[in-house]
Amino acid sequence: MNNYLLELGITHLVLIFGYWLFLRNEQQFSKMRAYLIGSTLLALVIPLLKLPKLFFSSKEAITILPGEVIPLGPVPAPAIPDSSGWEFEWMIWLYAGITVFFLFRFLYKILQLILLKQRSHPENHENISVQRSREVNGSFTFLNWIFIGEEIDREHADCVAILKHEKAHVTLRHTYDILFFEIFRIFFWWLPTAWYNLREIRKIHEYQADAYALKSFNIDQYSTLLINATLKSSGLSLASSFHDGLIFKRLLAMKKQAKNISFWKLGTLTTLGAFLFIVFACTEEMNHELKEISRQSNTISFDQLPAEMQGDLQELKAELSYLRIDGYSDENVFKIKELQNLDPDLIHSVNVQKEENAVYVALKKDGVNFETLSDRSKMQGDVFVIVEDQPQYEGGMEAFYQYVTREMTYPRVARQNGVEGTVNVQFVVEKDGTLSNVVAAQGIGSGCDEEAVRVVSNAKAFKPGSQRGKKVRVRMSMPIVFKLDPGKRNPDNSAQGMIIVEKAETEKNKLKINANYEAGAWTGTIYDETGEPLPGANIVIPGTTTGTVSDLDGTFRLPALESQKPYVSFVGYETVKLEKG
Repeated sequence: MNNYLLELGITHLVLIFGYWLFLRNEQQFSKMRAYLIGSTLLALVIPLLKLPKLFFSSKEAITILPGEVIPLGPVPAPAIPDSSGWEFEWMIWLYAGITVFFLFRFLYKILQLILLKQRSHPENHENISVQRSREVNGSFTFLNWIFIGEEIDREHADCVAILKHEKAHVTLRHTYDILFFEIFRIFFWWLPTAWYNLREIRKIHEYQADAYALKSFNIDQYSTLLINATLKSSGLSLASSFHDGLIFKRLLAMKKQAKNISFWKLGTLTTLGAFLFIVFACTEEMNHELKEISRQSNTISFDQLPAEMQGDLQELKAELSYLRIDGYSDENVFKIKELQNLDPDLIHSVNVQKEENAVYVALKKDGVNFETLSDRSKMQGDVFVIVEDQPQYEGGMEAFYQYVTREMTYPRVARQNGVEGTVNVQFVVEKDGTLSNVVAAQGIGSGCDEEAVRVVSNAKAFKPGSQRGKKVRVRMSMPIVFKLDPGKRNPDNSAQGMIIVEKAETEKNKLKINANYEAGAWTGTIYDETGEPLPGANIVIPGTTTGTVSDLDGTFRLPALESQKPYVSFVGYETVKLEKG
């Protein structure tokens, strides 16, 4: 749903911006009207479309041979949702609340018009059926109903011109345009182009109705009538009215001679629509193929690959991730080919084992779609391997401790004042290995805290932590002990000090889990400490090799006996045991 709204919004914004850039000052009102309606329909439909299979057919077929590693070719993954669980729920309620408000306002306006129709008196003027009402000021049209006020004299020539104008709204079915754009705005009120469309289509309607009336009237006579009638307005926003306030623009439009829209403008807008269709339809096709393959695949470790595949990929094993697709079939092979056509840089190699009735796939971790496919591939079955790697300093953590000890200086003020104790330095190892948020969470002052933070901040980048081959941020904590030796003195008569760096530990954040057991399976959603959905968390039944991982939206499902209580783990978080209730 989130992807649909995002793609719809982008499509509509781009297409209507194209209208504003190329068409808004044109005089071909029928084409302008058709573009506004068509672009809005395209925005609604494009996110739902998929390109035909033939569009992705490759001239060079990918050959997949049993027992042989075939190098293939890395690619765009949907970003992991940033909104936290409670924030997302709050946003849904806000969206629903505002939408319901606009919907009730819309229905109220419809009810107003229906009641007005019932209270009005039908008349016939110049073979035009109208509804006369003392509640109406001026005139307006809704559907096939033309409303006029009591002040309009049916015998006056002005009345005929007004009715010709209103009759044009009926003939051209303008009310349906307004209803369509009103409904679109109800559900997509957050789009500025939804509001712009409604204003623009009303202008076009008035221009079209004026042009229709001018076929029967002199432009000077009609202009005078228009100026006199401008001060009268019905105040009903769902109606089309002769008394619309766009007086100067309407007068100018009547005097301009309509010219054909330049071919290059129409060509540019057509190309723009085709480009958006290809981009978003291709994304939809990619997501479909990823889902189909991941539904049948299991993430496995390097050690679970066939021996010959391990030998060929030994030097690249840290750069790749691996899937096993159970069931060798032409359909599975075709899906892999389709995925390769859609994203030539995702798959590194494929190995078919007909004896095992399985297909092994090596994925490049730097491919953009890698996260989508690997996270969706549930590790349900006989073998589940927890892959959680803590951050590591170049040369090992002992090298890191030696660096800190070597670079650290016991502050002179602290030595002179006899200050000693433990400074607990906290820091975050980012996904690129750099250190951030370095702070002295618990310090002793006298310059010791600042010195500890300085040295840790200047450390070289780590090898980042990872969860199932995916780099993650990890918060760590490291105690640094400042200790004085009164028996040894410095030239300034202060006690000599020593610095002891203790083992750095991962700061264990707490997972937030909504889970329950029913129908023979554990299901739920896992969130991080900020409430954001957490993909890639391990859920495993203790004492077995059965487990799964959470999906992109943090959800999971793990078949289990009622007596089995799975554990949930993720690097940098406390392990949690699931309990019923």
